Amino acid sequence: MKKSTYEKPDLHMHSVYSDGTDTPRTLLCCVRRAGLDLFALTDHDTAEGCDAVRALLQPDDPVFIGGVEFSCKDARGKYHMLGYCYDVKKPAIRETGAFAHNNRILKTQDRFRYLQERFGFTFTGEERAELLAQKNPGRPHFAALMLKKGYVRTKKEGFDAFRDYRDTVPSLSPEDAIDAILRSDGIPVLAHGILADGSGDLSGEEISARVERFKAAGLMGLECYYSTFTPGQKEIMLALADRFNLLITAGSDYHGANKTVGLGQTNDPDMERLQRFYDAVSCLL
Repeated sequence: MKKSTYEKPDLHMHSVYSDGTDTPRTLLCCVRRAGLDLFALTDHDTAEGCDAVRALLQPDDPVFIGGVEFSCKDARGKYHMLGYCYDVKKPAIRETGAFAHNNRILKTQDRFRYLQERFGFTFTGEERAELLAQKNPGRPHFAALMLKKGYVRTKKEGFDAFRDYRDTVPSLSPEDAIDAILRSDGIPVLAHGILADGSGDLSGEEISARVERFKAAGLMGLECYYSTFTPGQKEIMLALADRFNLLITAGSDYHGANKTVGLGQTNDPDMERLQRFYDAVSCLL
């Protein structure tokens, strides 16, 4: 049921439509059990899972927001850009999603090459085809496959295998992601900003420069409450949101069994700080 404010939101989670392990049905059951009253599915580079969730919603379910998380890169670094409440019928969001998904497939093929050249890991044609058939293949799928074949002892080792990997696949720029979300009447929000693409650790000066740059491109919000932020990182992000007059969101980055983070683990958000985001999306729900 739509409300003017919420007490337990989680605006960042993934399903099997990208690198999570929960189907939309399982995810919705978990959302209900977690007691969330507002949630958003933000799969990497696709909105397909959102349609599946909408088809399962019951009248008394938590309020659902359609979302996406675009994987972006340029010469200055890697970034993840969240988009909320966009119009899925708009060409910009559909074309950008298709471009990002195609890049992901090309990168997957290149990662097979890297693993063989760097470590001598070999994969059958069937294994390659099965991984490429995933809706949005990524490092978790590779880690699971390497673990199954005995090439690594843990999923973390599988992730670490790509520590020195550098791809040359054309990438979506953060400015292009922001533009696509805006042209689709959505709200662009920088995900886990001070952690870059989720695996980095930027200085206060570095993240400030990024936020200033993206604000000029149309960025509307920052994910200031994030499951793994330290207290210091959270305060830096909140200060940047105030400085640049940006909306504030909260997300766990739940991936099911692929991460230890649980639904609703959003790092103790101040609900009053989230109210402007609620107000912004209320007319779009």
